[in-house]
Amino acid sequence: MFEQFISQFFLIKIGAIQAYLLWFLLGSFTVATLSDLKHMSAQREFLEIWVLFIVAMLATDFYYQVYLTDNLIYLLIKWGLIIIFLPVYFHYIRHVAWGDVFAKMSACSLLSPLLIIIFIVLIRIIDFITRPLWKKRGNNRFYPFMPVIFFTTLILIIASIFIFN
Repeated sequence: MFEQFISQFFLIKIGAIQAYLLWFLLGSFTVATLSDLKHMSAQREFLEIWVLFIVAMLATDFYYQVYLTDNLIYLLIKWGLIIIFLPVYFHYIRHVAWGDVFAKMSACSLLSPLLIIIFIVLIRIIDFITRPLWKKRGNNRFYPFMPVIFFTTLILIIASIFIFN
């Protein structure tokens, strides 16, 4: 069981179904990014889609990890990162809007714990690099964050195609 946990934890390959779902999310991130750049807010419907997506992925992971592979430790670590760490870090510490947090959570629901950590680091790097550009479109200390999530997800998909396979 521990060997299975380790092999899944360090998995950096993204499967075909995960890649297709990331492309689906990228489509919603594209429209939400345009809305965020234009209005400093994504439409509420995106948040609802991302919440439903997260619930569906949690149910899928629960079924797979508990009933098919008996890997509860993996499930707890992965979803602990998604449900506890991401909201606490991004909303309460970094003051990112809830819609942006749920967008990140939906993308991370498709990833292994190591890829979730890589995704978070990539978000920080891309945010640092592109922040001056987005701040021009923001107000005071707030700026559109969906472009950062969009570009991070796009980079992850491209990396999965060319590097991880």
